[in-house]
Amino acid sequence: MNKQTIITILLVLAALTSKAQVKSHVIGSVAEGTTPVELVIYRDGEDPKDSKLRPVVKDGHFECDVEDAQIERWHIVDFGEVMEKGMTSRSEAFFVEDGATITIRLDGDKFDIQSTGKEYQAWHAMEQEAEAKFMPAYEKLDENDDAAMAELENEYHQWTLDYYKTHPMLGFLLELGERLNGFHFNDTGLAPMLGIYYRQYITLHPKHPVHQRIAEQEAVGYQICGRKYNDYDVRTIDGQQVRASEYYKGKLTLVICWASWCSPCIRDACDIIPIYNEYHNRGLNVFSLAHEFKSTDAMRKAVGRHAFPWPCLVDLDDEFGVFRKHGTQNSALFLIDCDGTIIAVPNSVEELEQQLQKIFKENK
Repeated sequence: MNKQTIITILLVLAALTSKAQVKSHVIGSVAEGTTPVELVIYRDGEDPKDSKLRPVVKDGHFECDVEDAQIERWHIVDFGEVMEKGMTSRSEAFFVEDGATITIRLDGDKFDIQSTGKEYQAWHAMEQEAEAKFMPAYEKLDENDDAAMAELENEYHQWTLDYYKTHPMLGFLLELGERLNGFHFNDTGLAPMLGIYYRQYITLHPKHPVHQRIAEQEAVGYQICGRKYNDYDVRTIDGQQVRASEYYKGKLTLVICWASWCSPCIRDACDIIPIYNEYHNRGLNVFSLAHEFKSTDAMRKAVGRHAFPWPCLVDLDDEFGVFRKHGTQNSALFLIDCDGTIIAVPNSVEELEQQLQKIFKENK
């Protein structure tokens, strides 16, 4: 068998393996009186602007087929409104399942989706049960009562996790894979989801590529609240390559992510200085990570101008991918305990101060 024959066979095999194995038929409608829409259908993890699946609404109806290599989560969005306003509430998810008919209706700003696919039905049943349980309490909340809102959100997240434990479904795997792919530092629900995954889901749908996607995303070394803070290489402000563990191992540590080009970051770092002065001698360790480009000149000026009293490290031009690991481009706070576990990702300096007050009060 010559080289050209082998290449031909490989190309044929590649074409066969990439051929779509599942197809769903979408039947859609737009309610009378709904403002004009520009619909885009796209797959989890893809940019909607790159999608070629753009069904045209004619006389209030649209129709198309959606194909994939296996059952996956897809989305429909009014991309025209995204482009015009920068955001939209007209967005919803569905599953592409072989032979499933997906009925989509847009009425005002809400998509209603029904599907004959079993995996979507299992996912949708959870959504409906959650809405029946939590929506009445949500509607009664005072929008200014942050504490009550946080308590209700925590109750909802715990209920969802408990539901996943007792109702195994592919939807859980797809949700976990996508949340890891789009990791953001304040996604505090990832650690418990990963716990459920390794206890109950790792053998569910074992041939589905979502397992490989989850493994690849975990290998990035994301800094996930509730799990160990992953070590990494970084540089000092003078360019020396060091390990981050030199700056946090065995200490209660605050990691400040910032950038010289980010004014809110600098403001937060300045507000942390008096907190550092109050707690440093009581055991609080601090270091910062700067996300800089081209040079560290602006960083050096900011550090000197504001007299940051902690070690200032830098990842210049994303040399080590430090900020991807932290799920941010600039601002974020990570609080690590003495055992190296991320115990909090405060969303503000005020929240950080409250958490430190509680920690040091309990440790008196």
